[in-house]
Amino acid sequence: MPELDIPTLLIIAFGFAVGGLAKGIFGLGMPFLALPVLVTVLPYQVAVAVFLVPNFTANFQQAMRKGLWRQNLKRYLWLIIPMLVVIVLTAQILLSIEQETGLLILGLICLAFVATQVLPIKPVIHAGRERLLNPVVGMAAGVLCGLSGLYGPALIVYLLALRIPKDEFVSALALMYFLGSFPLYGSLAFGGILTLEVAIISVFGAAIIGVMILIGQKIRDRLHEERYRKLVLGLLFIVGCDLLRRALV
Repeated sequence: MPELDIPTLLIIAFGFAVGGLAKGIFGLGMPFLALPVLVTVLPYQVAVAVFLVPNFTANFQQAMRKGLWRQNLKRYLWLIIPMLVVIVLTAQILLSIEQETGLLILGLICLAFVATQVLPIKPVIHAGRERLLNPVVGMAAGVLCGLSGLYGPALIVYLLALRIPKDEFVSALALMYFLGSFPLYGSLAFGGILTLEVAIISVFGAAIIGVMILIGQKIRDRLHEERYRKLVLGLLFIVGCDLLRRALV
């Protein structure tokens, strides 16, 4: 853990704020947008670990909203179970990954996600194929989590392709995030990454994210979502390129 001086704390706070604002407006993007910021001042594993409290609190709230968690659990059970198992099996990779390798993987994930969102052709998956695809996507998300600490990109692309209603999308994604946090952070705790100092930063981050989620929810109707989406994708593209530069130079 590096020395937590004022500039470092400000960068960490900014990362949490960006992630919380995205979570409030879109219902997703919290670690995905914040992690590239945090890894500029924190070791990769620590940057993943500081989302302990925010991931549990924010995702539990959104997963329970409107009582959709029961139907989502039933519908995506055979996505969630393989994902949890694979996270446990692959988490050792995350514990031992070098900083440069983590930056490289995260940069590639950022650029790949941007590509899926700007391509003119959007995949559509019919509900009848879910029984076959749910376990495959779950295992893919688990492997991605084991490599990078992020399982969101695979889940987001899949749920978008299912063309489900917005409320169900947000609730289902939050449920997957919430349940996936148990094996992820359990493995980080077992590996000695979750120290008291990390937990304090995580509580600090949860407070910032909580405020920014409320702000994001209030401005959701005022801000043109497509314009904000383009800004986010532009930011991710710049961040992804910078992560690749830092990993390879």
